[in-house]
Amino acid sequence: MNRIPPAPLVRLSLEALDVHINRLRDTMILVLDERGLITNYNACFQRRSGYSRQGLMGCGAEHIFESQSFEQLVVAGYGFRRDPGEDAGTLSSLTLTGADGTRITVTAFVLHAETEAGMQSVLMLRELGEASGPNLLERLGETMLMDEETGVILLRSDSRIMDISQLACQVLNVEAASALEEPVGGFFEQRGREYELIRHTLAEGVPVRNHPFTWLRGDERREMLMDVGLLRGPSGMAEGAYVIFKDVTNLRSLEQQVQRSDRLSMIGQIAAGAAHEIRNPLTAIRGFLQMFRKTMTDKGMVKEAGYTEIMLTELDRINSLVGEFLLLSKPKNILYDHVDVVQVLQDLMPMISSEALLHNVVVDWAVETGAKPVLADREMLKQVFLNICKNGIEAMANGGILTIKGRCAIEEGRPMVTIEVQDTGDGIPEAMLEKIFDPFVTTKPSGTGLGLSVCQRIIHEFGGTIRALNRKEGALFIIALPCI
Repeated sequence: MNRIPPAPLVRLSLEALDVHINRLRDTMILVLDERGLITNYNACFQRRSGYSRQGLMGCGAEHIFESQSFEQLVVAGYGFRRDPGEDAGTLSSLTLTGADGTRITVTAFVLHAETEAGMQSVLMLRELGEASGPNLLERLGETMLMDEETGVILLRSDSRIMDISQLACQVLNVEAASALEEPVGGFFEQRGREYELIRHTLAEGVPVRNHPFTWLRGDERREMLMDVGLLRGPSGMAEGAYVIFKDVTNLRSLEQQVQRSDRLSMIGQIAAGAAHEIRNPLTAIRGFLQMFRKTMTDKGMVKEAGYTEIMLTELDRINSLVGEFLLLSKPKNILYDHVDVVQVLQDLMPMISSEALLHNVVVDWAVETGAKPVLADREMLKQVFLNICKNGIEAMANGGILTIKGRCAIEEGRPMVTIEVQDTGDGIPEAMLEKIFDPFVTTKPSGTGLGLSVCQRIIHEFGGTIRALNRKEGALFIIALPCI
């Protein structure tokens, strides 16, 4: 019996494993857990063996292979009783029993996969007499390198790049042709920490698991996780390494949105409970102050009457603040309708232009017409656009230009209306950029820090998104809403 190296080990999720094995349409794949029970298979295996799903899932491998072949699997260490310190035997003649009793003679190769459900053994089976071509491991590796959601770099023992996937090229900002056979360190000039981890793995053999980092390219920001591990040869010596990037942007974004929603909900609940207790005494105080003002005015006490005006103004400010707190709780009585976003902006233009004129600001209007309607509350959208535009105007203390753009676009296969509001002020401090939508975070000396939180809550209610970015001059807010 010929000898081959121990089965390679990869780490990936059960979902990713399912995707990879089903891309191998011309190869029979069988996945076993550590007990030898079938946990997955691909369409080629089911088609060739004739078993139903009920006949495969959870079934022991001993019911699929003839007894002698199953014993060879166990002895050779394929799958579920392998001693990592021993080489595995090559199995050139195993016999499968099909659902109709047909005997199928195959050769086998195994790939061990570490998943969230424990170790899985991927048996790649080829019928004897099949046309020769790339071996099964190479085919599986090719599918992983072609996966748009996974970045893979294969390294030789001298740290030169043997192969690289498209996503990995994007992360490193290189072309695949120029990266092959080059030292990997030359492509990590902007990522010293990540390269240090790769270098440490190559030197010491210490694997890296789920190292988080942020990838920035222009306005695009993606959250990534990185794994690094060694690839060993028959003698156990390291012959190379792999680097895997996993894009977890959507997961991180969802986590942040849930956390922010929880904070807003808690503040809203507190505000809702306190609003009644606050507004009742405010109403009484306001009533008495109005009575005092009338009496003082009648008696010619102009100075004292002026004091009451100041107090009434401050009471109105308190009342407005309580109202903003209440808006942080989930909006109620939303009047959903088919809304023309461009028309909403046009209705607001007189108010926006008047506010801009007072601050020596010029409004640059560049909104496309003919956009599809969105399902939203018209008055709430007005509140959002007015708040964003007013913030932009107030950010330009010495005058400037407020640019309002609107366009239709297809994002992730869905038509969207996108509104951009950009000012030429000082921009948002980088330290605050990620927190600008959190309650009580503000760049204004007298701001409450609740306006943008309310805007975000409203936009999320309509299934949209709102983002804040810095530009060379000023800040840019991008609001995207799904069309009907």
